Amino acid sequence: MDKVSYDIYYYLFLISTHSYSQSTHWPGIPLLDESGVVLLNQTTFIGVISTAAVSYGLAQFVFKDNKPLHFHQARVGVFGTYGGTIIMENYGIEKRLAPWFGLGLEINNQQWIYEDGNGAGMGLNTYYRWHLLGKKKLSPYLEYGAGFFYGFSEFPPNGTNFTFNLTTQLGAEYTLDTKDKIR
Repeated sequence: MDKVSYDIYYYLFLISTHSYSQSTHWPGIPLLDESGVVLLNQTTFIGVISTAAVSYGLAQFVFKDNKPLHFHQARVGVFGTYGGTIIMENYGIEKRLAPWFGLGLEINNQQWIYEDGNGAGMGLNTYYRWHLLGKKKLSPYLEYGAGFFYGFSEFPPNGTNFTFNLTTQLGAEYTLDTKDKIR
């Protein structure tokens, strides 16, 4: 194993074994409404799904300026929560219907480390991604995700085995000369 790989694994190990906490809820995306836009309730969820359906229709039937592109994607994350740490690995596919809109489907795997108990679970997530500058080499994007999750033990400890995953993310995508993308 080379030095760079060793360093990456070392830092991931340190992050995954450290206990995190947060004293307030993660903020919404600012300037979109008075509290920020977060996908935490039924009204926002219906709005996002409706916007995704309209975007899909526009990409398929109105703006037919490109052939859909298909991507494989993987993401890894470590999240601090009240009283514990969550480690997440996702793998999925994305269909870019237009330079400005894409749909994704991912298998979600999570492990959690809490003082009251550890566990693991799996789920399935859909993602709706809007690229602000889709044809540029560097394009910021807004992403919403919704899916379901089943824990093989209760999550959080003394919680439930079944839950829904709802996410809101801002990001940036860089297109390489080979047409591969880094987010």
